[in-house]
Amino acid sequence: MKKKYLIIIVIIALLIAFLTIFIINKKKDKNLGNSKIVVMDDLSINFLNGDEIYTSSSKDKEYIFSITNNSTVEKYYVIKINDFKANASVKYKLSSDDVKINIDEADFQSSSIVDYAVINPGDTHTYSLILNKYPSKYKVGTLSIEKYTFEQQYFAQTIIANSNVSQDPKTTVGMEISQTDEGLIQDLDDDGVTYYFRGNVQNNYVKFADMLWRIVRINGNGTVRLVLDSPTDETAEYYTSTSNNYFAYSNTNIKSYLNNWYQSNLSSLDKYIATTKVCDDTAYTGKDEYIFAVSQRLSINHNPTFNCLGTKINTKISLLTADEIEYAGALIGVGNNSYYLYNSNIVNPVWTMSPSKGNQNEFYPYTISTSGSLDDQSVGSQKKSVRPVINIRKDLSVDGKGTITEPYELLF
Repeated sequence: MKKKYLIIIVIIALLIAFLTIFIINKKKDKNLGNSKIVVMDDLSINFLNGDEIYTSSSKDKEYIFSITNNSTVEKYYVIKINDFKANASVKYKLSSDDVKINIDEADFQSSSIVDYAVINPGDTHTYSLILNKYPSKYKVGTLSIEKYTFEQQYFAQTIIANSNVSQDPKTTVGMEISQTDEGLIQDLDDDGVTYYFRGNVQNNYVKFADMLWRIVRINGNGTVRLVLDSPTDETAEYYTSTSNNYFAYSNTNIKSYLNNWYQSNLSSLDKYIATTKVCDDTAYTGKDEYIFAVSQRLSINHNPTFNCLGTKINTKISLLTADEIEYAGALIGVGNNSYYLYNSNIVNPVWTMSPSKGNQNEFYPYTISTSGSLDDQSVGSQKKSVRPVINIRKDLSVDGKGTITEPYELLF
């Protein structure tokens, strides 16, 4: 009898062991079935969780994928979604330590996630894409990494093709001025990968509306940001009233001045200029004396950013931010006559869109001084020079080389 029970116990134990092994293997097979490896010439792409992306109704859902450059030269790639189903309610986060990218709470209104990323020989870029929890299971589309070869060159692609592109500057942004040509450098803004010029570059000239401009950067959405090389004919006060919240860009005289200048000088070319979100970074601490967050970021932390930490405003014309000026090669209180924003013909400080300090009665926007430094000593009620900023649409092509003798010109 005991032997019979012993045989039954052994059989049950074997069945349990078999079922456990079966379930584990089934789970492994399922995980392996979800992964997908794609070899595209010299690029290897590994979708660890598969390339079809869905939301989950129970939790945030993460998709990890990597791109490896197996060649001996740098390559460019884009990250996009095929079979894309636009849904502004679906939010996502994208991060990668390898390309210094950290997009938080973006929405799927475009099939493009990352444009024009550069990867060096032998490098691997690993990304984490997290889809926020959603009320139902929703297929956003199919992840796709495509090699970019610049066969169809729009403005941004032409700039990249004609520039020395690097992932890090030669001098430390926010800590050092730049006086040499550091080329085009990859970084991050709210819309994805941005490419900015730094130092004494000579290939970022653009002729537009019979005026000479300088390219500041390629925005993360593919538009191209330009600043007028010389100031407008008239100086202007930043503000003329100290009413409630008078330092907010939307309430300033400089906004009205820029809009009027736009109508007089650029309205006939309006269709080539992109509506862009600009940053009104007016957060501050203090009750009687205001210390704005920009000042804390640049003067104390020495940590400029292309990400907007304030209110985003849709507009077609604006000014440079203090952060952008430090990325270009300037520093607070340090003269620099050898970077592309310096212009020896400018005899007045130039307004930026970033406030530094103030109180209920006056405030001091940052300016570019006549020595090329970033300065916080000009009260906004004074008249200073103005260098407008516009953004050219991403789907336009150009001719030229970007030099002062052969500047880029749009092909209308």
